[in-house]
Amino acid sequence: MNAKIVEKIKKLLALSESSNEYEAQLSMLKAQELLVRHKLSLKEVRESKIYDSKIKEKVSKVSFTKAKWKAQLAKLIADNFGCYCYFKTRRTHTIAFFGRDEDIDICNIVLEYAVDCIDSKVKRLRYIQVRDGYSTKGLENDYALGFINGLQKKYEEQKRVNQDWGLILVKDREVVEAHSQINFKKRININTSFRGFSDVYYEGCEDGKKFSIADKITDSDYDETPLLKSGI
Repeated sequence: MNAKIVEKIKKLLALSESSNEYEAQLSMLKAQELLVRHKLSLKEVRESKIYDSKIKEKVSKVSFTKAKWKAQLAKLIADNFGCYCYFKTRRTHTIAFFGRDEDIDICNIVLEYAVDCIDSKVKRLRYIQVRDGYSTKGLENDYALGFINGLQKKYEEQKRVNQDWGLILVKDREVVEAHSQINFKKRININTSFRGFSDVYYEGCEDGKKFSIADKITDSDYDETPLLKSGI
């Protein structure tokens, strides 16, 4: 039984308990598709236990200098998929995930997809602001902070309504112990403040609540091409 496929199906089944009706339906359809494609039963997946999953680091394609919201987004995602995140610094800060093999893959997919969604929306919002003669300084920051806040609320709601989802998000003891052995040379300040785009912030919050990764979880098994080229 393919361990990565089983883990993806388990995560999709957890997502199928989401309070977001669209995501719940989509996740269940994707889970059923994988069950059929790989000739697995729901019972086999639910009863499967994976003992040989490696603990490792995965360096993402997302980096930043001033866009500290990317670090905050990565930390939220890592915390909610049983992983840690930290940064590889050389001129820019590149985000890395640390945890179980299948979990860091999911973290990387979610981060790159979320950054892609944020960047696409910010481009549209900037166009409107410039067209109407307004400044866009700080717009990206405020939309992203709103998105992160909305995504955090989404995760909290999932944990509240679905205990299985909450269990998936917990860092296991071996991951915690392995992370504690890493010698970090310095810490990076990832704090960033609201710049005043209230409407943009609240729009980001609503988009974060609606964010769905169901398609990207399943697509990642068959398509290893990068999801985006990260900006600074």
